Amino acid sequence: PTMRNEMVKFLNARFLRTKKKTLACVLLLSLYALMVNINMMDRARMLEGHRELSVGLSAIECEIRPLATELGVSPDATKTLIASYPGSGKRFTWNVISALSNHKIADDWDFSGALEKNTMSIKTSWPHKEGVWSWGKLMDQVLLLVRNPRWAIPSYHSMRSELDYSKNWAESFSRIPYVYTVRPSLLSWESWRDSQFEKEMERWANYIDFWMEGGAQEVNGTTSIHPRCLYSEIECKPQTVVDFDTFYTEHPTSEFFKIGTVLDNTANVEMVSAISRACILDKVYDEKVLHNANRDNHGPVQSAFTFTSDQLEIMYNTTVELRDKYESPPWDEDTLANQLTFILNNYINQIGPEYLAMKAFEEAEEEVA
Repeated sequence: PTMRNEMVKFLNARFLRTKKKTLACVLLLSLYALMVNINMMDRARMLEGHRELSVGLSAIECEIRPLATELGVSPDATKTLIASYPGSGKRFTWNVISALSNHKIADDWDFSGALEKNTMSIKTSWPHKEGVWSWGKLMDQVLLLVRNPRWAIPSYHSMRSELDYSKNWAESFSRIPYVYTVRPSLLSWESWRDSQFEKEMERWANYIDFWMEGGAQEVNGTTSIHPRCLYSEIECKPQTVVDFDTFYTEHPTSEFFKIGTVLDNTANVEMVSAISRACILDKVYDEKVLHNANRDNHGPVQSAFTFTSDQLEIMYNTTVELRDKYESPPWDEDTLANQLTFILNNYINQIGPEYLAMKAFEEAEEEVA
């Protein structure tokens, strides 16, 4: 009897422990479901402002209204991939293209919830590690968006910070309400910069090379076209190269007209009237929630995120090497390469003086010390 009683006590205790563990698991799953639901609602509220209809009334009068329904894309429409290194202005470009075409734009990680729909364009950072080829054979052509690494790399870090340096889709998804809301501390920036700069500088240059060469990649000393570009029914060499730093303004620039030209020449994609496009660009630029939200009002100013003179020297030399490559034969007669070298020369002219100024500043500091 004593042994039987002990056995009953043991089984009862084990049952209670199992029951508690089960209850704990249920509570954790319920909490996770609640968090996902909250994030879904936050995302829905954020994206509701992006579902907009552009109405061109004249050259000086236009409206951007909420879309009543998602506008479908013609089945035979040519679809455009917006490709750029992270932190290079895809969000602003995405919203301008959406406003010019009255079509929803998707993202490669499908945080927008539009990837499975009949979307006209998708934005991506692939083949950078922050991107993923998730669209299969849906896209037909590429628009390459580039940005001065002097600004692209700090902007990329701001996003990483807002996502709390997430390592997977679920972690990134949980941080959606925080994106484009605040710049990190300078201490956080300097720590990340010093550990990641050379790697990201190389990725920035390689990203441009990959698309300019139509998807070329080097593996074990052999250069070949990436299978995605060979077998996914997409022309990986871009239709045009757009400089975000020149494009990001409320007034039309050469970069704005480049985008308009590509979309006008895109089969079976309707655009708003040409006379209203400058007005629509102005509307998107002024509506900061569509692209920059609260960063400018929270955290250090953009110019405070600096580089050391050694880092600026690497940045300068990398950009010059890239420029020299695309100025030389056989690229010197390539229209796309001509666009790129013009852009890179502007970057070189900006990075060079900052390098000299930072070098002089650091030398002065050493003398004082």
